[in-house]
Amino acid sequence: MAQSLQIDIKTTSDVPQAMDKAKAATVGFGKQVDDIQKKFSTGFKDIFLGFLAPMVLLQGAIGMISAAIEKNRQQLADAKDVAESGGNRFMRQGTVTSAQEAARRRQDALDRQNAKLGAEAVAREQGEGQGYGGTSGKEAEAAMSTYVEQGQGFFNTAYRLLETASMGLGLSDYAKNEDIQKILEQRAAGRAANDPELIAKNNEAATAAAQKASDDAAKAKGTTFKGPEGFSNVVGVGANPVIEAMTMQLEETRKQTALLEVIARPATGGGVPVDFTKAATSSPSRAAMLTGK
Repeated sequence: MAQSLQIDIKTTSDVPQAMDKAKAATVGFGKQVDDIQKKFSTGFKDIFLGFLAPMVLLQGAIGMISAAIEKNRQQLADAKDVAESGGNRFMRQGTVTSAQEAARRRQDALDRQNAKLGAEAVAREQGEGQGYGGTSGKEAEAAMSTYVEQGQGFFNTAYRLLETASMGLGLSDYAKNEDIQKILEQRAAGRAANDPELIAKNNEAATAAAQKASDDAAKAKGTTFKGPEGFSNVVGVGANPVIEAMTMQLEETRKQTALLEVIARPATGGGVPVDFTKAATSSPSRAAMLTGK
């Protein structure tokens, strides 16, 4: 008799559930990481925008204020120019006078500054030159030597000697010394007086200036000839009608003048005949003989 053996083994396993939980945990962790990253990025963006927005507003306000200030400055400058040029019908005469005085003072200060800077620049350029007038070394050295020689008395000469020593050491600037500037200018003038090229140029400039002055004087007196309107100086274009008309008018005037001269001289046969009733008789009248007159 055969026997069958049957074994039923039933087992339970929680591996799938564990895997599902692990997957769920992983997905949840990833989601949390993404959420955290989003929060960080959003937070930084909010912080940046929160900082940037007030800066943009501040820059805009500063720009508007700057534009208003510049506009006001330009308006003031334009109004001042109008006042300096004579003003308008709404400006007080005192405003115009004050503006013109301020402009003169400003221009005077500018001219003085330019003169000072110009003298300094020229002195520096002249002083850096070498071998002027057959001398050796720089022109500034010769000017300093002359500056010391022109000292008045012991103390003044000693002061100038110390000053030139300071200039030589670079502690002071010779180009800013007015006496050194004058010495350099005098030396330059002496060289120019013996320079034929400069003499010729000066003579040409003087001649041109004299001619211009003469022309201006002639124009002021009204002696400058002005050709008639329509006059043409082009050769080969034929007779000018304006000149012909003037010539005919002059010829007619000469004829009329000659005729008047003939009329004014009766002895030559011209003019009005002599009134014979007023002519003197050759023999006395009877009445004259009786009266003895």
